[in-house]
Amino acid sequence: MSGATRCGVVGVGTLGAAIAERLASQGLPVTAYDIDPARAEELSEHGVAAATSPRELAESSDVVLLLLPDTPEVLEALEGDDGLEAGLTEGSAVLLSSTVTPATPQSLAERLAPRGVELLDTPVSGGPVAARDGSLRIMVGGSEEGFERARPLLEAVGRPVHVGPVGHGEIAKLANNLMGSVIVLGIAEGLALAAKAGADLDKVREAIGGGSGSSWILEEWMPRTVLAGNIEAHFAVRLMAKDMRLVGEYAEELGVPHAAGELARQTFDRVRADGYGDRDFSVLVALRAAEAGAPLDGVNLDGAGER
Repeated sequence: MSGATRCGVVGVGTLGAAIAERLASQGLPVTAYDIDPARAEELSEHGVAAATSPRELAESSDVVLLLLPDTPEVLEALEGDDGLEAGLTEGSAVLLSSTVTPATPQSLAERLAPRGVELLDTPVSGGPVAARDGSLRIMVGGSEEGFERARPLLEAVGRPVHVGPVGHGEIAKLANNLMGSVIVLGIAEGLALAAKAGADLDKVREAIGGGSGSSWILEEWMPRTVLAGNIEAHFAVRLMAKDMRLVGEYAEELGVPHAAGELARQTFDRVRADGYGDRDFSVLVALRAAEAGAPLDGVNLDGAGER
């Protein structure tokens, strides 16, 4: 793939929009499509064109990135007269950046191969801030040749690592989200403990940095979300709950113990049911602090997100 690679981004929510903006900022021609046309049109100020259908987007793209919530939405975007599959041309590539079960990219790769279209699974970690500054972690499943062709584009938005064949990017992502969700539970309870004791949470976080309780989530994510009074979704609770459902199903399929992951799934299911589905997953920190009788300054827990 060259610097003139035409990119199509399907699904321009918080993360998809940030990726589209980043690609356009690197001088690549970018087209976007979203089920909500306004989202794609809003990207015009960043030099991103809007397509009226997935097929139109595919017809004008050398590589298509899918950033959709789950497998049903991916299949919906592919199918039908106006779907992606109808517009994909031989030699083009599809990068599945959604977090889904490994079986999804495996089956789609087999489906698209006879058309001369290669599919790689390329789930990402780091959120919209990392997307905009080009520091996403990208877990790639696919052939060595396909990875090398996609590498320049992927390096425009982050740091790709070729994990293995198709589906192995998703395996890495499910492991990542299992670890991350469990870490969040510890952070929420640890910070609630410190808040209840009257400690300065910024100082506590700084003191822990580099220690055994530290993590990227504590060091990077929390200061720009809940500890800054911001619980607007960078990565929504409803998506964390969905991902942990996928983790649980896959762990059960493989016969892998996942008691901590199951606790995380139950926790985020409960937070979503309590009305915070559209808030950032860091809201758990504020909820635990409030339950401890030490509400965080600047965090407004009033109102409800999607249930």
